[in-house]
Amino acid sequence: MRKIPPVNAVRAFEAGCRHIQFQLAAEELGITPSALSYQIRQLEEFLGVKLFNRLNRAVELTKEGKILSLGVIEAFEKLEETFALLNSKEDDNTLVVSTGPAFSAKWLAPRLYSYLEQNPEIDFRLSANLKLTDFNRDGIDAVIRFGGGSYPDLYVEPLFQEISTPLISPRLFEKTGSKADESLFEKTPLIHDESLKFLDGGQWKTWLKAMNYSSINPDKGAHFNHADHCIEAAVDGGGIVMGRLGFAFREINAGRLIAPFKQAISAKGGFYFCCPEKALEKDKVLNFLAWLRDEASDQAEEIEKFMQDKVLMED
Repeated sequence: MRKIPPVNAVRAFEAGCRHIQFQLAAEELGITPSALSYQIRQLEEFLGVKLFNRLNRAVELTKEGKILSLGVIEAFEKLEETFALLNSKEDDNTLVVSTGPAFSAKWLAPRLYSYLEQNPEIDFRLSANLKLTDFNRDGIDAVIRFGGGSYPDLYVEPLFQEISTPLISPRLFEKTGSKADESLFEKTPLIHDESLKFLDGGQWKTWLKAMNYSSINPDKGAHFNHADHCIEAAVDGGGIVMGRLGFAFREINAGRLIAPFKQAISAKGGFYFCCPEKALEKDKVLNFLAWLRDEASDQAEEIEKFMQDKVLMED
């Protein structure tokens, strides 16, 4: 007989891993933060290890928590996909799209209301993961992926390329003296977006080298494997992040993050819409792609205005 921990405790841990905030995780599950914390403690007692470090105003995964999070998050993603396949109907009103978790949280989900308003007949289903997609087996109509744009045997259309620049909360910037120079990094932890390392080995290393800020260790600081976690950590005052504008623009417009430096760099990659050629015969896929084009175009105009007083540096 398999000995597994309470399912509610595992679910609470999974939500806590994704949000890195017990308040947000509890809201998602429809419980109180204290109830969520209690369930996670149950799991810690069952396993005999500590999974989260409880800080003053935040939490962070321990080494053991990071190891467990990889398998648990993937397991729940697979469960969701499996149940979606079981319940899906083969009709023109069901659209299933796969995106990365960060793109879903920071770009797609906040805009999705306008698509649903324009297409009320569509039963939209989102699978937020970074796994390779088997379109036939997984029942996915289209995917949106970050990379270099090479996706063999698929229709591929670029949505936007990413630009990165240091972003910090206004409060933390003021607290550290409001100076946009090398001294800022001596007082403020770096926040690293590990999801970009497969492209260029680290955005901070590239930017700091271009700025000739040689006294700063580009590897120190907090490391996250999802871009949305990096943005949230910066908003909460956890440090300064090399923020990707496509993800962070809503936070900038809302005043939750500022870009104190004029210098920016290319993230050496972009977001691409991909689907089998045959999928383009479906109106639901074409309508969704048309909506994506409009949203990406609107964002491009905003970022162009934002970049007017900034410099895109060469590596």
